[in-house]
Amino acid sequence: MKAMFVGLGAALLLPGVCLSQGGPLSLPEALRLARERAATVIAAGGRVEEARARLLPAARRLRENPVVELTGGRRQAGETFTDFEATVSQGFEPAARRQARIAGADADLEAAQAGLEDVRRTYLGEVDAAFQRTLAAQEKVRLATQAETLAGDLLTTLERRSQMGEATDLELNRVRTAAARARADRSAAESERLEAGGGLRALLGREPGEPLAVAGTLRELPALDLAPLLARAAERPDLQALAAAVRQAEAEVRLGETREKPDFALRTGYKREEGADVVSAGVSVALPWIARGQEEQAVGRARAASLRAQLEAARRAAETEVRTAFAAYRSRVQAVAELERTAIPAVEDNETLAQRSFEAGEINLGELLLIRQEILEARRSYLDLLLAARLAAAELETRAGAHR
Repeated sequence: MKAMFVGLGAALLLPGVCLSQGGPLSLPEALRLARERAATVIAAGGRVEEARARLLPAARRLRENPVVELTGGRRQAGETFTDFEATVSQGFEPAARRQARIAGADADLEAAQAGLEDVRRTYLGEVDAAFQRTLAAQEKVRLATQAETLAGDLLTTLERRSQMGEATDLELNRVRTAAARARADRSAAESERLEAGGGLRALLGREPGEPLAVAGTLRELPALDLAPLLARAAERPDLQALAAAVRQAEAEVRLGETREKPDFALRTGYKREEGADVVSAGVSVALPWIARGQEEQAVGRARAASLRAQLEAARRAAETEVRTAFAAYRSRVQAVAELERTAIPAVEDNETLAQRSFEAGEINLGELLLIRQEILEARRSYLDLLLAARLAAAELETRAGAHR
C-alpha cells in the first residue's frame, strides 16, 4: 500500500510513457512530422512554385514575338509583274522595364516563401499545443489509474474487515462509492486522452487506427528570455511577407514609370517590285503620348502606401503580442513554482501520514477518504497549471516566430 502512495506521488515527475503498441512520439519528432505531412503547408508550397514559375518569363529579354508580314499581288503595266514583300520586325523594351519586372517577380516569390514559413509557424504552434494536451491527458490517465488502484485496495481491505465484523455497512458503502468514483474518473481521463490524441493524430496526418502515444514531461518548462524573442518576432514570416509585398508594389510603380519612355522595334524586309529586288531595314518607335503608365503608377503608389502602414502596424502588434505572451508565461511559471514550493511537498507528506494514521487507528475512514480527495484535487490542479504553462510557452514561441 505504501509503495502505491509513493508511486502516486511520483506520477507527475516521470516522463510520459507509451499507452499504445507504437513507440512514443517526442515533441521534436512531432514537429518534424508536421513539417513533412501538413496538408496546409503543402498547399502553401504550391503557391511558392507558382511564384517561381512567374519569375522565368519576367526575366526574358524579349517580351514580344517577332512579327512576319507577307504581301503580294499581280499588276499589269505593259507587261505583267508579280510583286511581293516580306518583312520581319522585333519589338524591344527599355532595360529599366525588364529590371522592374524582375524586381516585382522576385518580391512576389519572397512573399510566397514567407507566406509558406508563416503557415508553417502557426501550424507547428498548433501541433505543439496539441502535443502538450496529449501529454497532459496521458498524465491524467496515469494519475487516475493509480487513484483507482488505491481505491480498489482500500475496498478490498474494508470488505475483509466487514466479513470479520470490524467495519460497518456505512463505511463499506462509502468506500464502494469512492471506488466507483475512481473508476469513473479513470474512464473520463481515458476519454480525454483519446480526444487529445485524436486531435494530434489529425494534425500529423496519421491514419485513424494508427497507434499514437507521446513521450516527455510537463515539468520541463522552457527557459525563455524576452530580448531574443522580440528579436525573432521582428523577423517573423508574416512581417517578411508584408515587406516583400511593399517591394512588389514599388516595383509596379517603377514599371509604370518605364512606360514614359518610348518602345521601339527593329524591322527588316525584302520585296520584289517590277522585277527589281529591294532590301530594307528600319526602326519603328511607339511615342508615349497617351498611355504613359499613369494607372500602374497610381495603383502601385497607393498599394505601397497601404502596405507600409500595414507593415508598421503589424510590427507593433507583433511586439505587443510577444510581450503579452511573455508576461502570461511568467505568471504561469510563478503559479507552478508556488505549488511546487508549498502544496506538492505537503501532498507528498500527507499521503504517507494519512495511510499510517489510518492503519494506526488515529484517523477514521471518513478522514482518510477526505484527505485522499484533497490530495487528488491538488495533483490535478498542479497538472492543470503545468499544462497551462506549457501551452503559454507554445503560444509565446509561436507569436515570436520560433516555430519554423
